Amino acid sequence: MTERERAALRGIRAQLARGEAEAALAALRALRETASPEFRARELWRVHELFGAAFRLLGDAVGCAQAYYEAARADRFLRSQRAHYSSYLFALHYLPGISAAALAAQHFACGRLYEVREDEGAGARAVPPRPLSRGGGAAGTARPLRVGFLAPDFLDSAAARFYDVFFDLPRRAFTLHAYSLAAEEDALTASVRARTAVYRVLAGEGIAAADIVRADRLDVLVDLGGHTAGGVTLPLLARRLAPVQLEAVGWFDTTGVPAVDALLTDGVMDGAGAARLFTERLCRLPRAWCFTPTAAMRALAAQAREAQAARGTEDARGTQAGAAAGQAVAGGVTFAAFGNFLKISDAVLATWREILCRLPAARLVLQDTLRAPVRVRALRARLAAQGLPLARVAVRMGEDGYLAALARADVVLDTFPYPGGAMTATALALGVPVLTLAGSHHSARVGCSLLTAAGHPELIAADAAAYVRTACELARDSGRRARLRADLLRQQTEEAIAARRTDYLRHFAAALRQLAGGA
Repeated sequence: MTERERAALRGIRAQLARGEAEAALAALRALRETASPEFRARELWRVHELFGAAFRLLGDAVGCAQAYYEAARADRFLRSQRAHYSSYLFALHYLPGISAAALAAQHFACGRLYEVREDEGAGARAVPPRPLSRGGGAAGTARPLRVGFLAPDFLDSAAARFYDVFFDLPRRAFTLHAYSLAAEEDALTASVRARTAVYRVLAGEGIAAADIVRADRLDVLVDLGGHTAGGVTLPLLARRLAPVQLEAVGWFDTTGVPAVDALLTDGVMDGAGAARLFTERLCRLPRAWCFTPTAAMRALAAQAREAQAARGTEDARGTQAGAAAGQAVAGGVTFAAFGNFLKISDAVLATWREILCRLPAARLVLQDTLRAPVRVRALRARLAAQGLPLARVAVRMGEDGYLAALARADVVLDTFPYPGGAMTATALALGVPVLTLAGSHHSARVGCSLLTAAGHPELIAADAAAYVRTACELARDSGRRARLRADLLRQQTEEAIAARRTDYLRHFAAALRQLAGGA
């Protein structure tokens, strides 16, 4: 690599850090055209990697997927090639029109990169897998099961709201270990530390990390990462750290890695016939998810319940007067979609345009997860190109204080084929109904799973036409919206949250015992 090429890469990284995605794309195209033969042969993957970062900043899912695929193809280092392929797989979930079988095939192909080779180090010393059977003792004794949790980090995040419950497994029956691949800590980290017998930071340990985990002689290791964060947990799992390795919460599809034995799911996301789409055995719980609302979410839900009580029973019961009033202001509803703008496909925009055309007084609020002005500009341009009424659509950058704005929405419109996970659960926790569209595979049915668990499968649309129709029906029926909100808020009392948590832990504990052979 020449000094000019090094300087060009430094300049492009600086542009991306400043949010100058368009300028970075222009510089990347120029570098690609003028690169030396040696750079093209050995370093072009770096250009593709930066293309991926630029397209991500612009909210261009197609560009992301293509760039990371090209980076994986061009990369000559196995570790970063794996990371690029993981980023490619992540981006594929944003794209409509990919069949469940085709998506699975891409994961299976990636899994072949994780076959441990002798020249990679500690693979020969891997713990042998234990058959996934229903009989026998997990360790031949009556001692508590040793269960480990491996994650890119244990920092507060969307995923943490779903895996927090795991650390409340009963200590009389389980000895919990946590393994973080990052040294950073926050309040969530402290909570995990307090609820585990062993907390280890594996950052900087390299291949020695595998032996550190194996030395703890776990019965089951639960992975909370999958292909997120560039798949940083998967190289360790491929070395077989425990006799049973379970994928849960952090990733929303098969890993494709043969060393991962099972995947946590439910019958809504993965019904009969779904096993062919996974390298893992499907471990179905009655409910795959147990969301832990933050204190701020609980406070807003409590305020909403108090406000409903103060208004009296008319809205909550959905009287004829309330329904008539709702019909009179049918278009006056506020729809919302808070989440990663990469999830907003052209197919989603087409359905939202149809909804707004049918409801001429309705508004739509879109809020990103990133604080990136360039993404707001890019999405506004797409909205204009798709013919949405811009005067009735607010497009906002991400911000920490989004909960109050989300709670004010009348209905959340889910994205597809990549639906909301934590954002859907957050909306439900605030009492806001969510409308989702049922997809054909695990990741595209997360919203279906959450709404079924909340007792509202009627908010799951079978296709785009049903999605538009249901959105319009909700807009025109304030009584129905009030009843939905009242029911969702009843589910957010402290007693209801505790009961769901207890029930979930009972089933999760039974699944762990079964996987370990102790059922």
